[in-house]
Formats: sequence, structure tokens, C-alpha cells
Amino acid sequence: MPDLSRTQFCGLTSHSPDALASLSRRSQLPFSIDQKASGRGYTVFEAFLTIVAHEFGEGHGVNITRAAEITGALPEALAPNWSRVVETGLALAGGTGEKVEEIMCGRYYVAGINPPRPLAGTDLEISQELAALDKPVIRSIRSSASRSLALLINRANRLNIEIPDDFWTVPFSYRPRPDGWDLAQASMQKLIDQGVHLENTAE
Repeated sequence: MPDLSRTQFCGLTSHSPDALASLSRRSQLPFSIDQKASGRGYTVFEAFLTIVAHEFGEGHGVNITRAAEITGALPEALAPNWSRVVETGLALAGGTGEKVEEIMCGRYYVAGINPPRPLAGTDLEISQELAALDKPVIRSIRSSASRSLALLINRANRLNIEIPDDFWTVPFSYRPRPDGWDLAQASMQKLIDQGVHLENTAE
């Protein structure tokens, strides 16, 4: 599965090897690294996700762990929009100044106890989707998938890294990151199964 060496991955994402190791150790990447299962190396789509996560952190002030969580859930929403991400990303990478309707991506939260949901589409499409929900949206965040792809393409050209053909189509080649909401629920269920909630904590 891997397309890239660590050096190539670091070049595409503008991360130093030490920074990459730190992000991996702290589970702050938008994908999972499992060298026993998949061997060494990275995919170009994992590099793309890392660029998107970096944009949420640097461009929108989201903390690193949350940015990884947001981005790690995006493939589900990006898949039906991927051809448009590719089209607009290539146009932006060309540097012609052509105006394109960028494909945005991110996450939204609705009122109540509900897991956050990933989103993707043009600004207009996302606004219409959120307006049609039966529950009020309490917050949302989005960034341009098109511009992140353009950045990846330009870096790949500069570094003479060939992007494989399967990158441009779905399904995506990457190692999914565990969903934080599911992990939290599993942790809570484990405590309930152990009867922790029934323990007498009074001294």
C-alpha cells in the first residue's frame, strides 16, 4: 500500500522527521500508523490528510489532536466529492488565477448528545445542508480541500514525486484513524461493564 518513504512524506507535508515521530507517538495524525500490518511508508492520500489537518491547526487555530480527529473522519464525506476536489485542486495548482468553486471540508455539531459529523461540498452546498437539518447547528468548521490538494500537487512537482494513478479516484488508500467518539463510548461502556459506576466513593 505505501507509496512514499518517510523522507518523501515529510517533504510533501513540510514536517521534519522529529515532528512526524512526535505526532505519531501522540496519536496526532489523521491516520493510523501500523507498520506490523502494512509495513513502512505512507500513502499520498495520508499526506493529503496531514496537509488538511495542518491547515485546521495553523489556519483555524484548532489544537493538533482535534485537527487530527476532524480530518481523520473526512474520507467518508470527501469520497462522493473527490472528483470535484481533484478538478478544482488541479486548477488551483496550475496558478492561472482561474476562479473555481472550491470544495470545502470539515465538521459540524448539532444540539444534544450527538456525535460530530464530517462535511464536504461548496460553501453554498454546505450552508444549504446545515439549514435543512432538523436540529440546530451549534458550531461548524471548514477548510478548503481544493487548496490543500493544490499544495500537495505543487510540492510533489517541486520534489519530483510521482503521484500514483489510484490517488485520483476512490476508494482512498490510507490507514483509518480510530474515531474519538467511538473510543470514548467504548471506554465508558468498559467502565460500566466493570461496575465502576456502582462503586461507593464515600469515605
